[in-house]
Amino acid sequence: MFKFLRRRPATPDPVMGQPVASASDAERDRLRAFSTDFDAQPFAEPDDDEHELWKAGKLVPWYITGLLDAGHHVGPSVDIACGAQEPAVDRWEAGSLYPSWEQTVALARLLGVRVRTLTHPDAEPRHHEKRPTHGIKGLAILSFEPAAVHAVTGQDSLR
Repeated sequence: MFKFLRRRPATPDPVMGQPVASASDAERDRLRAFSTDFDAQPFAEPDDDEHELWKAGKLVPWYITGLLDAGHHVGPSVDIACGAQEPAVDRWEAGSLYPSWEQTVALARLLGVRVRTLTHPDAEPRHHEKRPTHGIKGLAILSFEPAAVHAVTGQDSLR
């Protein structure tokens, strides 16, 4: 007579990365370098070195997310300010879409920081099988997908 709908048990989300506690010393040192080497400098028109950092795939999604959050920049207005269509910025935060040079400069201008602030010299494009489709709070995404960087810059990536 009555049909009861059973709620399916929640399936755990696939692990996007390993917990810091289970990381090797080298992996923890790498994460520490990314978190302590961050130096936010006020916006200035980018120079050739900054263009080369961008072209080499040195942008760090985690830095983009952190600066957007710190400035309370949310929603479609961010995409518009960067000359992109939603959900481009969400995909930048996930590392699945690499911004063009013009979009990178617009993002830096919006955030009030230099382009080099969005980069790290040890960053390199890396493929991740379980990359999320958008940034996840508390998840440090340190690289862009190699195919995403190549699609925009034409540069071959290392991994």
